[in-house]
Amino acid sequence: MLRLLAFVLASAALLFAPAALTPARADAKGPPRAFFGVMVNGPLDADTVDLDARAADMTAAGVGSWRVEMAWDAIEPAPGQFAWGATDRKVLTAARHGIDVLGLALRAPAWANGGSPDPFVPPRRPAAFAGYLRALIGRYGPRGSLWAEHPEVPRRAVRAWEIWNEPNLVDYFRTQPFQKPYAALLRAAYPAVKAADPGATVLMASMANFSWRDLARLLSVGGPRLRFDAAGAHPFSGRPSNALKIVRLNREALDRRGYRRVPLWLTELTWSSAKGKKQPLTQNWETTEAGQAQRLREMYGLLLRNRTRLRLARVFWYTWATVDAGSQNSFDYSGLTQALPDGTFRAKPALGAFRAVARAAATR
Repeated sequence: MLRLLAFVLASAALLFAPAALTPARADAKGPPRAFFGVMVNGPLDADTVDLDARAADMTAAGVGSWRVEMAWDAIEPAPGQFAWGATDRKVLTAARHGIDVLGLALRAPAWANGGSPDPFVPPRRPAAFAGYLRALIGRYGPRGSLWAEHPEVPRRAVRAWEIWNEPNLVDYFRTQPFQKPYAALLRAAYPAVKAADPGATVLMASMANFSWRDLARLLSVGGPRLRFDAAGAHPFSGRPSNALKIVRLNREALDRRGYRRVPLWLTELTWSSAKGKKQPLTQNWETTEAGQAQRLREMYGLLLRNRTRLRLARVFWYTWATVDAGSQNSFDYSGLTQALPDGTFRAKPALGAFRAVARAAATR
């Protein structure tokens, strides 16, 4: 709820911002297939779900990349003891369907964060997090052990790594202000990833709410210049026009601090279709299923028209599937599909909108 309240405040603050970018015509060349991504979590985490069937639905809709959470506390609950099964399932499924994976490395086990049961307490030693990243690449990278164990699956290594999620919010990074401890984490992560896979992309964590302000603060932190290959943002807002302004403000924050060539990845973009399904509602955030589809169409149109000047590389919708019932969390109504109690999935109007946008972009 704190995050939702901040969305509303951010939307209100942006109402009087300068006009959004609207060039005369769209970029002449369409985006690569991987531009259209989705988060793969929630109902899809269940072992009972036929993930290959869902992946086939995604590729038919134009999805080219997945954002997959790789939680350190779940994968390495004790030093050197790894539980790869749940993550293996997603990476192998993506590979079978020719889908790229963005690995989201976040959370910390108690043995690494000073004994706290709260996984959002960051590790005491950034070097330990760097070691976890090396283990991930050792499993899923170009020479990863997963591919040796599964020669029947086309090798499609994970080549992009996001370093934590929304560290500017205390909900996801308990140490605040976040700038210095997160900078230490990123400074340890970057060389570790590059040493293990020189061709990998290191994505600085996406931030939400007043993301551009926190990005500017992070980039101005003292010490050695921060290194990363891409920057992320979560442009949550009630209106697509204001969401685009958030993207522009993040772009400007990067440009002004010498990161003009660094691309932007929107690793979470969404609107909730909770209107009529839950109470209370959050102004300008929750809408109907038809409203969700309309906002998706409008937002992707804006992003595609401004893709080149914003140096926008990928956009991930949050999320593919949600239960759409029985929750007060707006994100539990944000899926392109609804996971039904009988194990089937219902396509929401937003899925049709996503498919149409992706197909139109592919024909350019």
